[in-house]
Amino acid sequence: MATSEPTCNQEGIQELREELEVLRTTSSVLDPGQDVRSAWTGSVLEVVTRQTETPQDAGAKVRPAAESEDAAAPGCLRQHGLDEGPADIDTVLQVYRQSVLGTGENALHPGYFAYIPTGGLYPAALGDFLAAACGTYTGAYPLCPGGVEMENMLITWLAALLGYPQGHAGNISSGGTMATITALATARDSAGIKAADFHRCVLYGSTLLHHSAEKALQAVGMAEATVRKVPVDAEFRMNVFSLEQQIMQDKEAGLLPFVVVATVGTTDVGSVDPVDAIADVCRRHAVWLHVDGAYGGFFALVDDVKHLFRGVGRSDSVVLNPHKGLFVPCGTGVLIVREGGKLLRCCSSHRLGNYYSCLQLSHTELSPCQLSFEQTRHFRGPRLWLPLKLYGIAAFRAALREKLLLARYFYQRLKETGLFELPLKPQLSVVVFRYATPPGEDTEYHNQRLLAAILSDGRVYLTPTTVGGAFFLRVCVLHFRSHLEHVDLCLTIIKQAAERICNGG
Repeated sequence: MATSEPTCNQEGIQELREELEVLRTTSSVLDPGQDVRSAWTGSVLEVVTRQTETPQDAGAKVRPAAESEDAAAPGCLRQHGLDEGPADIDTVLQVYRQSVLGTGENALHPGYFAYIPTGGLYPAALGDFLAAACGTYTGAYPLCPGGVEMENMLITWLAALLGYPQGHAGNISSGGTMATITALATARDSAGIKAADFHRCVLYGSTLLHHSAEKALQAVGMAEATVRKVPVDAEFRMNVFSLEQQIMQDKEAGLLPFVVVATVGTTDVGSVDPVDAIADVCRRHAVWLHVDGAYGGFFALVDDVKHLFRGVGRSDSVVLNPHKGLFVPCGTGVLIVREGGKLLRCCSSHRLGNYYSCLQLSHTELSPCQLSFEQTRHFRGPRLWLPLKLYGIAAFRAALREKLLLARYFYQRLKETGLFELPLKPQLSVVVFRYATPPGEDTEYHNQRLLAAILSDGRVYLTPTTVGGAFFLRVCVLHFRSHLEHVDLCLTIIKQAAERICNGG
């Protein structure tokens, strides 16, 4: 028995080696050679070029026509299931073009004035390619010091832009909602609020508060908390007197004023809350002040609206979305906390896993894993750093100022027609309006018809909103490709559609 065991083991080892060789051969396709990589990259680049250049053609549609060769019925992607064997790149990309790019709005179109336009800068995509193709991991400083330094440098630049002092800390997350979740968790922990008191906590925001704040409350386990919608003034800014009155009433009722969310650039109408005055209220009542700058924050780069951001540097935390104001890909949000130690304690007070024991995390260059709830995260720094380096900050400042002026131009030209109600002069780059119907007629019905007529043209894309419970149309000028000729086209389409409705068409 003693002599046969080594033979058995040797036979088993040989079988194992043979199986490993077969598996290696089968899986070696996962590491293709340079010729295959170059061919695939070239094929993908052809799709990208076609998608990015088409919107520049005269008459190009934001939405592909149903009969277009690139169009496909929703759900058709499911017909192309996953197989055990490989498919060639051309077939795969044809499915992608038809089933993904051909079934929705083209967000790279210069006539895209809906929601808040996002993304599209080519160097940002190259930055993502660098990060992903090189497999760079930046969760912990020792594993990639330069990558962590890049992201921390970007956060330092943004903090200085908004007036934050030394001692801040932040992270680049997947978007404004994730950043807001982390901000509210930090505010909760900083105040020492425990679960037994969640039902007594109160979050305050204007009636135009973005729904991500309420979503964040749920995510941090505080769905029982009360959300107070503070009235707005004639310019759709939070009424500071009403805010303070509500805080005092809640205190008298035994509630815990927890956080105030001030917005610099509301999504619905583009209004900017008076942050400096709100900061005074928060200081008097020891309430955390969080600033939502997801849409409007980067307009702080433009000197003639810099006054709108007065007081942001006094806030406890702020969120910005570079995938809006810096035109980088979706999935890019920045959180900055004024007192960085509070963010550090919120996100890294737990004991690290044993597998981290060999890492010596820096106390001077904090790591993303210490400042967010993410661990294995995408290296988002290059998608910001590369465009900023290649273009320079001045180009972004000019683009943002152009969008401000285009919004003012749109507002003035629409006002001159006498056909529309415009409840608010644009503070940033959003303009809300509606067709002014004669007394006694259904205003909402006619404006829904107007929107349908605009969208059926296909060359511009708008979305509606409600202002004071009334239906309004809305234009947001923020795409880096949108210029004067595109705003003029939008105006022409709107006016022609309104005139048809006015004439009974």
